[in-house]
Parts: sequence; structure tokens; C-alpha cells
Amino acid sequence: MASLSERLDRNEIILLDGGVSTEIQKRGVPLDANVWSGLTTKTHPDQVRQVHEDYIRAGAQVITANTYSTARHVLESINLGHEAQALNFKSVQIAKQARDNAADDDVWIAGSMSSMPPLTSHREVATGAHVEASYQELAEALALAGVDLIITEMMRDIDNATMVINAAVSTGLPVWIGYSTMMAEDGIDVKSLRWKNTDSIATAPDFTTLVKTLSPLGGQAAGIMHTQVGNIEPALEVLGKHWSGAKLAYAETGCLLLPEWRFEEVCSPLDYAAEVKKWIKKHGVQIVGGCCGTGPEHIRALKHLRYN
Repeated sequence: MASLSERLDRNEIILLDGGVSTEIQKRGVPLDANVWSGLTTKTHPDQVRQVHEDYIRAGAQVITANTYSTARHVLESINLGHEAQALNFKSVQIAKQARDNAADDDVWIAGSMSSMPPLTSHREVATGAHVEASYQELAEALALAGVDLIITEMMRDIDNATMVINAAVSTGLPVWIGYSTMMAEDGIDVKSLRWKNTDSIATAPDFTTLVKTLSPLGGQAAGIMHTQVGNIEPALEVLGKHWSGAKLAYAETGCLLLPEWRFEEVCSPLDYAAEVKKWIKKHGVQIVGGCCGTGPEHIRALKHLRYN
């Protein structure tokens, strides 16, 4: 089969899955206050596998293992740091089982590495030597478990993102870099996402500086994810000035209601597909999918989208 790299070189469109954690939660599985969906691999493996299978049947060519929030430093917040390697290995195995059960064509498995600290932490991202070692352990565990690539998700801080990207690149696997953004108070400039303290937009790093600093670290593709649909294009404009490789885009959609992690006013699948078509035609995006709030129905709409 043609590799992902070959398909990107041929300017093909690659279809990712949609939100994994929010889709698990939508099906009635409780999420942990600190580790979010990380424990569902352990507590509800059948439901996690079913989510992966449903995305594959909807058309996803790349599915993301449930490892977004399972780095050791996050699991330590609930005294389960010692289970980090086993839990990440199991998450990848569940994704492989889903592929075996549902795939009729080529499907690749991505490991997720994110900027997420324990959710009850007051910090936007985690940093420090222990965290750096935790990311390195996660990257090596994902590679050993057999993922085909690593996606670094919600990159929005120079110190944190540098650790995550360096760890992912060190495995030798293809790495896709996902930045998360928001608009500055002037409605023109693009800033890195701040969601724990959204009133302090001024504390968010300038997105141009972030991309210029992190792009030399490597990666096969880079783009915008976990960003509201309407804010994707301004961020892609900035990214395009400082990144010449393949581009990705997968938005979050809807209004998040805590503490239940419910999403309301979600963009319809057809409306979302229309937005994605703009990203492809205007900005040369090749890797598309969905993030929080999207589900298999959004991926199915993208599969049937005529891109040209």
C-alpha cells in the first residue's frame, strides 16, 4: 500500500477521524475530572473500540488512539502514573483491534501526545524536567506499541510544545503537529489558545512567534486543530507564511458546557464539510477531520465531499 508520506506527496486528501474523547462521553461513558478520557481504555474498552470502528466505517483513513491524556505526569494526578506504559499500550491495541474489525481499506493508527496537564491544575500546560521525561516515555511507548505516526495536539506554548515535538520526532515516526488558536481581542491577530483562563487573552503567545519557533523542530505536517471553525482560516493564513510542508486542519465545534463536557450548537455535518472544502481549496490543506464536538457523521460528510 502507498504510505501516508507518498499520498501526501501526491497531493491526496487524507481523512482523519473526529473527536474521540467527546464521542466516548457522548455514548454515556463518564470522563475523569483530571484524566478526562484517559481511563476509559481501562474501564470501558469495548466502547472505545466501537468509537474507532465507527470512524473507520464512516471513512476515516487515520484513527487516533485514546492516548491524548495518558502521559505519566497526567496519570500521577490520580496516583496511576505506574500504569502509564500499560495503559498506552492497551489504547493502541484497541485501535488495532478496531482496524482489524472494521477496515476494508488502508487505515493508519496515530498516537496522540498533547499539552494537557491534569484538568484540575491551574496551569494551562505542564512543563519541567519530570514532564519532559514523561513525554519521552509516552513517545517511546507509542512507537513500541506500533503506531504508524504521532500527532502532537494542542501545541500552544513554546516550552511545552518543544518537549512534546522533540520527544515525538525522536522516535523516527512521521509526526503531525497540531496547533490550537484563538483570535486576539482586536479580532485580527491570532493567538495561541488559552482555555483555562479565557479572560486573559493577553497572556497567550503570539501565534506567529510560536510557529516560527517550533517549525524548525521537524514534523511531516502541521496545521490547526481544537480551534473553533470560524478561527481556522485566520490561523491557516499565519501558518502558511512560516510552514511549507503538508497542512492539516480539524476544528472543534459547538459550545462546551462543563462539568458534563457536553457540546451544544454543534456545526452540522454538511456545514462543516463546506468549511473544510474552503480550507482545502484556499489554503492547500491535505489532512482533514474533526475534533471535540464532531462525530462519525461529520467524517461521513467529509468522505462524500467533492474536493474540486
